[in-house]
Parts: sequence; structure tokens; C-alpha cells
Amino acid sequence: MSILKAEIVRVEIEPHPNADRLELAKVKGWQCVVGKNQFKTGDLGIYIPVDSILPDSLVQKLNLKNYNKRLRTIKLRGFISQGLFIPLFPALDGIPAPQAEGYIEGNDVTECLGITKYESPIPIYMGGEQLPEHPSFIKYTDIENFKNFPNAFQLNEEVIITEKLHGTNMRAAKIDGKLFVGSHRCNMKLNENNLYWKAARLLNLEEKLKEGEQIFGEIYGYKIQELHYGKQINEIAIAIFDFMKDFKYLNYEDFIQVCEDRQFEIVPIIYKGSWSQDLIKFSNGNSLLCPSQIREGIVIKPTIEKWSAEVQGRLILKFINDAYLLKNDRTEYH
Repeated sequence: MSILKAEIVRVEIEPHPNADRLELAKVKGWQCVVGKNQFKTGDLGIYIPVDSILPDSLVQKLNLKNYNKRLRTIKLRGFISQGLFIPLFPALDGIPAPQAEGYIEGNDVTECLGITKYESPIPIYMGGEQLPEHPSFIKYTDIENFKNFPNAFQLNEEVIITEKLHGTNMRAAKIDGKLFVGSHRCNMKLNENNLYWKAARLLNLEEKLKEGEQIFGEIYGYKIQELHYGKQINEIAIAIFDFMKDFKYLNYEDFIQVCEDRQFEIVPIIYKGSWSQDLIKFSNGNSLLCPSQIREGIVIKPTIEKWSAEVQGRLILKFINDAYLLKNDRTEYH
């Protein structure tokens, strides 16, 4: 999951080709549809991303008549609109001004405005009794959205692009001779009915994982999310997307080798080669696992692991298919 942040940013305004009273606001890699003459290029404003939950006071202030639970990707007169771009405003009606000392580009105003991130309720079959976290049981990287960091990759650097499967993250590690299994956030107690322990048994991780190794994968299939990838009732599968040895993520070639040696299924590979921004086109289309189902999106990372100054962390980004985001029945269980 990526971090949700409402931020003070500058906007670039373009005409809306299909509407006389609307314009397109470009913010980083995002696009919002706004009223005509509401902004001009270079203006500062507040960008509120999709999947935000707004407090009632802010909903009323912005007069969001059709707002319901969370901001979603929508299409207005044929063009995608993701989130809100709103003017800067002073303290009013119980809402504090984002910064007492003034509006500063780049400031995070999420907490100040009372904005939180939408989280789908977890189904019972994906839950279970949780154990305290172990310091050596690493949580997976929070993958940020490409649209927040459109210039993070260098032109022509070698990258690997994989399909982002719509399931639930699992992790497992061998620590002091014991197998630890969990979801993206939770360390799960051993239970034969727990989804994550079922996946660990399917992969035979008790035998296949060695001391100091940790595996990260996506459980997909029947009832995991609304995309079943052709799996039948009660059928699940696990596709591995990263592997760690001694607390370090493996480079791509080493990752492929260890998965081949252990006979692990990996997430579908869409592209390997030199980076250019037009490669985000691979986020569109249908799944390589199940051509009858839509592709959720892609994950992009360098073939050689690296730290990014722009992202302030490991360089790995996701780009979600706009057509998938427009689905009204999509689920987001983590």
C-alpha cells in the first residue's frame, strides 16, 4: 500500500476538449477535472488523492454534493479525474488553515485537514489471530504510485515491469529455525484455516525456505478479491514478486534463479529493458494470467536494486490501470 498524502502543489492547466465549462488540472502525474477559470498554470492549491476520506466539515466547505465515503476515480465528459485539486483557503468553519505561517509548496496537509485513507473491511476468511511482530520479520515495501514520482526512473536504465495482481500480500520468513507467516501488515498465528498459512503449505515453505530468507508473494484466486483469475471454488494460487536474503532484496536475475530453483510461480513479466515513460502503456489491457479479466496495473523497478532520493526509499513504483480504477465493484483488502 502506498502512503496517502494531501499536499500543497503547483498546477498546470489545459483545456478540456469536450467541455466548455471545464478544464484539466495536471498535478505531478495526476489529472483532475476542474471548473473553467478556477485556476491558472502555476497556481498553488491542495491536491487530495483518490481513496481519501474527508471529514464532514471539509465536505460541506467544498460543497461535495455527491461525495460518498471516499474519493474515487471518475470520468467527466470523457476524461479521467483522480482526486480533487482545490484552492488554498484560510481557517474557516472549524477547519484550520493548512499552515499557520503560510502556504508552502510541498507541505503535507493531510492531518491538518482531517483526511484519512479508505481501507476496505477485511473478510473473516482472510483474518486470524495475530502475534506480536518479530524485528526480523520484515514488512514489505510500501509501493508508491508512479504518478507521485513520474521522474524517479532515469531514461534508459534497465527495468523490469510485472503485472500487479489483484489479491492479498503474503510474507514468510525462516527465523531461528522457525517459519513465520503473515499478511502485508500482520504476523499470523499458525492456524490451518488461515489463508496465509494455507498459502505457506501450498508452497511447502517449511522445507523450501532457508534460515535468513524471506519471501513475498500475492495470493490470488477464489474470493480473495473480485478478480478470480479463472480459479474455481476454494482454489487459490501464489505468485512470488520479491525475495530477501539477510535483509536485502535480491536483484532481478538472482530473484529469478532462486524462484526457478525452488519451483515458485512468479508474477507475470510484461517487459524487461530500457526505461522510457511511454512504457506506462503496459498498465492497460487485460491480465496475462486470465485474458478475460482486466489488468489491475503494473509494478516497475530497476533490475539492480537501488535507493531513490526522490522517493526517499527503495525504488519501486506502481501504475494502476485507469479502466480498473473506474470499476465500481473493485475491492481493496490488504
